[in-house]
Amino acid sequence: MSSQTDMSSELVLEAENLKKHFDQSEGLLDRLLGGGGTVKAVDGVNLTVRQGETLAVVGESGCGKSTLGQALLNLHVPTDGSVRYRGEEITGLTGDEMRPFRRNLQMIFQDPLASLNPRQTVGQIVKAPMAVHGIGDGEADRTRQAEELLERVGLKASHMDRYPNQFSGGQQQRVGVARALAVEPDLLVADEPVSALDVSVQAQILNLIEELQEELSLSILFITHDLSVVKQIADRVAVMYLGEFVETAPVDELFENPQHPYTKSLLSAVPRIDPEARTERVILEGSVPSPINPPEGCRFHTRCPVIIPPDDWPGDQKSFRQAFTFRVRLEEGELEPDAVEEQLAAERDEVSPELIAEHLVEGSISGSPEDLPSDVAESMHETARLVAEGENERALERVRDRLPSPCVADRPRQVEVVGEHVAACHRVDPERPAESLD
Repeated sequence: MSSQTDMSSELVLEAENLKKHFDQSEGLLDRLLGGGGTVKAVDGVNLTVRQGETLAVVGESGCGKSTLGQALLNLHVPTDGSVRYRGEEITGLTGDEMRPFRRNLQMIFQDPLASLNPRQTVGQIVKAPMAVHGIGDGEADRTRQAEELLERVGLKASHMDRYPNQFSGGQQQRVGVARALAVEPDLLVADEPVSALDVSVQAQILNLIEELQEELSLSILFITHDLSVVKQIADRVAVMYLGEFVETAPVDELFENPQHPYTKSLLSAVPRIDPEARTERVILEGSVPSPINPPEGCRFHTRCPVIIPPDDWPGDQKSFRQAFTFRVRLEEGELEPDAVEEQLAAERDEVSPELIAEHLVEGSISGSPEDLPSDVAESMHETARLVAEGENERALERVRDRLPSPCVADRPRQVEVVGEHVAACHRVDPERPAESLD
């Protein structure tokens, strides 16, 4: 991890309100089936990477990390926003226009074998980008440089004539690193570069990347889902959820003082050797919503364990989360009265809407209805009865009216916690008094 980086270091890469949306309705099959929609893979990201710094982007699979990395390098043309390399706008440049920048902006991919041409030798793979960018005084000089690169990344010059499938996964990734370094880049985007490797090999590749960063003054955008890796290699961390950054902070500050509930849940899963440093595991309910139709307000509210109740909520925060889960499952179409009715009919002679409603509620909350305030439990049962009777629109209107939350009504803004530590959560927003959030 680079200890030399500070706020005065020169900016290498900047992104402002960067978006990358994918239209899923362009194919013939989508049009015929009425499917499609727009996938909001990256949806308004701001970031900076400084000289010699490693910025880690972390989050669950499907949150948009890899798309972000490729959009930054124009491998995916951004839908909106701005990307600047050392102050120069590169957003949406054509392939020819990007060529001068490709030498400075390189990528290491997640699957080393898939990213290496199986029909080329390692020597050809490493020398190809040199030839494209005019590096070296002829073929002999490029061969010499390629041999030196292979040795620098822990391979042998004699490996030049071998093919990618003759190497182990860790060796293949070393070849990928050598290929990226062949053009003497300024910034590397490393997309899950160790996730496909064994733990011992992961450590070797991470150490290699750190050594090369210090030796070559590289800036790195390191994409990963593994926070234990982040602790070793990053200077700053940006936590990504459903296309957005929810928290950004220096790595030590993030581990010691996480603010966003999603960050806390990710950190709770990181193994700790010191028993006193361990925190209670935060298990998130539900799955990541579709980026085609992300939740309104805070995008994390459908899974947040500390979602904010309304001011007039009669119970505690835990009971609100329990009740709110019922609302989320109703909105996402997860309540299945027909399936419940079929199951009950197999067990008894008569099935009533009341009985179906009772089972819908019990199966949709994490606990017992008896734990809820009595008037809330009664309202939920009435709502479930509407579902059982096929009155879904009325049920939705009722549950939204009875179980509102500022987390649904308003999109949180990025607020400064301390220094470079920022988070997008209503609970850390000074404009929302703490006493009104519980």
